[in-house]
Amino acid sequence: MSPSQDNNQIIRQPTVAGQFYPDNQKDLNQMIDQFFNNTSNKKTNKPHILILPHAGYVFSGQTASHGFKTLQNHSYNTVIILGSSHNLPITNLALYSGDIIKTPLGNVPVNKELIKKLTQNNNISINNDPHIEEHSLEVQIPFLQKILTNDWQVVLGLINNHDPQTLESISQTIQQNTDDNTLIIASSDLSHYPTYNDAVYSDNKIIKAILTKNASQLENTTKSIIQENLPGLDTCACGASAIKIAMHLANNLNLTGQLLDSTNSGDTQFGDKDKVVGYASILFTKNQLKYLNQQEKQTALQLARNTLEQEFKLTQKKFKEYNNYPIFSEKRGVFVTLNINHQLRGCIGLIESVQALGPGIIEITKSAAFNDPRFQPLSQKELEDVVIEISVLTPPQPINNISKIELGKHGVIIKKGLSSGVFLPQVATDTNWSLEEFLNHLCQDKTGLPSNCYQDPDVKIYTFEAQVFEEKTNH
Repeated sequence: MSPSQDNNQIIRQPTVAGQFYPDNQKDLNQMIDQFFNNTSNKKTNKPHILILPHAGYVFSGQTASHGFKTLQNHSYNTVIILGSSHNLPITNLALYSGDIIKTPLGNVPVNKELIKKLTQNNNISINNDPHIEEHSLEVQIPFLQKILTNDWQVVLGLINNHDPQTLESISQTIQQNTDDNTLIIASSDLSHYPTYNDAVYSDNKIIKAILTKNASQLENTTKSIIQENLPGLDTCACGASAIKIAMHLANNLNLTGQLLDSTNSGDTQFGDKDKVVGYASILFTKNQLKYLNQQEKQTALQLARNTLEQEFKLTQKKFKEYNNYPIFSEKRGVFVTLNINHQLRGCIGLIESVQALGPGIIEITKSAAFNDPRFQPLSQKELEDVVIEISVLTPPQPINNISKIELGKHGVIIKKGLSSGVFLPQVATDTNWSLEEFLNHLCQDKTGLPSNCYQDPDVKIYTFEAQVFEEKTNH
């Protein structure tokens, strides 16, 4: 169906209304309401990225509703919906440049100002042709019209390209031109046409790969599954290019992923078990996992201990179990402290969230043991007496009043020019210092500035929190 023109506006008419979803406004409203009524409310931070299915509503609508319902009570200025063309090969990200997207529920304006900014990248261009008959982006819009109560605009993009550099470039341009009031949706179904059990197998592997936020891992996982020659399996994710852009964004923005729901067409009354299509709703938000649970804390300590044992060649087996927990792929600041008989033996840390937590623990553990300038390198004889303590940090937040510092809860960073210093939260607890003493020592001992430097208007002060845990017994 070709776009229509009204008052010189280009309007994209619905292509799959009456096929993928009802073309009657009343019926469409009732169907989406029923999906939402059958979806429990999940407490999440404001969604930044959603990966959602795009099949006919009777097949994937209930799964999609788990993602859309997390948008309740949130507002966005723009929603960028990305997918892969089912009809035409597309190397660049092809944006739709019409004025209006129409559905039975009404019209949504296109954010042409954002499109102008995005197309400054040579890998992003305007191409309306693949959008005219494409269903994968259109089916997301009625859900958005129902759940978003404020005025919002849309940007539609299609791409069929797996080149890592191209996808990373596109994601960087999107990141540079959007903010927390922009929602990104990657539209994709998962496995196509295997048996029910094989779909569950494939989809679980793909979902796990997506949650790592490592696009190359998704690519490798997909190739590995395809090489297994599962009967009937045509593809593991039809919108893989869009998913990879979303993964790059999630990684660069240090977002945390969460699986909301996973099904396939065989779970519905309209599908059979012999030839199915898989669906998932996946959410990425900022700082969703603030604290490690007990198993994750134990895993972190085992990783640090294994790192030291490898350095002393006491074991050749690398501890890889941390890869099973998404939080270890989240970029977090981390400190590793080594104590012997309650005396400090080494402490090194990374304040800024510039490295994934798992690799960060490995690197910082080595530095605490062998590169702390205050101590001689740790010896193998000392290793069995060492107790490892790990502090996982929340992102630093600037403050303009020291009264906001809570001793024992907040770590503090002081910066002026090239000089900076940091105290972890437990320093105040260990020393029983007052706030003034705490800041005086931080300025003088750590920053090398006058003891009252925190009163200098040119000094920047940041606070952060730390989850601190240690090995319970000596090894």
